[in-house]
Amino acid sequence: MPIGSLLRDKVPDIVVMSAVVALLTGCAVSPPRPVEVSLDRTSLEVRLSNGETCVGPVSATRSGSGGGAAVSGAGQLGGCSVALGYRVTADTGLNPVRLVLEEVFAAIGLPDAIAPAADVEITAPDGRRWLFASPSDAGRA
Repeated sequence: MPIGSLLRDKVPDIVVMSAVVALLTGCAVSPPRPVEVSLDRTSLEVRLSNGETCVGPVSATRSGSGGGAAVSGAGQLGGCSVALGYRVTADTGLNPVRLVLEEVFAAIGLPDAIAPAADVEITAPDGRRWLFASPSDAGRA
């Protein structure tokens, strides 16, 4: 059998197998991504698409007469298999309803009852960024 005929018979198989290998390789090396954040006065927790939870410290300062917390922090998340950076920036916008609720909860001795309002940015080593807002928000790429 001539080589040209042999190649023509095998090219479709080679193309199909190459596509399968490329797809499987792409799935195997896709790193987990942040899907949810949770913020309190001392830490940021980030849940990844593979189920892992990463943690990073934040610090809180009191804001306003009601004792509401403004949180901030930046660094590397710990406890996960991928190196992810984070930055937490306090939301300084004045929401009158939030201010009233902070006052009420502080007056009854529960100043930590409302999650701090902040913007959270997660950064991968390759430059990809995910943005979240606390309290809870779905991530925005």
